[in-house]
Amino acid sequence: MNTKYKIKNKNGVEILSVYWFAILFIVAAGIVYMVYSFYGQPYDVRETEADALTTLVARCLTDAGYVTDGILLEGVLNEDFKGNFLSNCNLNFDVEDAYGWQDSGQFYLEVNFFNFDSGTSIGEISEGNSGLKSDCGQKGKNLPVCVDRDFYVIDKDNNQYKINVISVVRKTEKNVQ
Repeated sequence: MNTKYKIKNKNGVEILSVYWFAILFIVAAGIVYMVYSFYGQPYDVRETEADALTTLVARCLTDAGYVTDGILLEGVLNEDFKGNFLSNCNLNFDVEDAYGWQDSGQFYLEVNFFNFDSGTSIGEISEGNSGLKSDCGQKGKNLPVCVDRDFYVIDKDNNQYKINVISVVRKTEKNVQ
């Protein structure tokens, strides 16, 4: 047996294992800190929710750039469609009651129809908590998120219209902390 490479003192191995556990602990603590800082706060998805609401309304009102049949009658907004807007567009503004939200609406939607040539209003549809619109345009952490979009359509007689959609989502207790 060759004694030239035989370890006579094993104290260095014990010291090395203490450092190995210290490094392992530091790496584990770093991973836990990064995961907590990434997942520790809720995501604020109100703007995405308002964009999705606007997109759903646009799909309900238009079909390939044309006004959906039955919405406008001879250039005037159909009152039957306006009266049943949420059900006609398959929209539901009901929310969970985790924060007492059933008492106060968390959504507001306003759709304005304009004649493109003259700029005159030919009708308006509004649904939800209208008090939320007053906070649009203001800056602050605990204010509702507002999305204002315009799009242009034509009817079957090639009359041009501008449609303005304002979507407001509150839900500050759940999304903002």
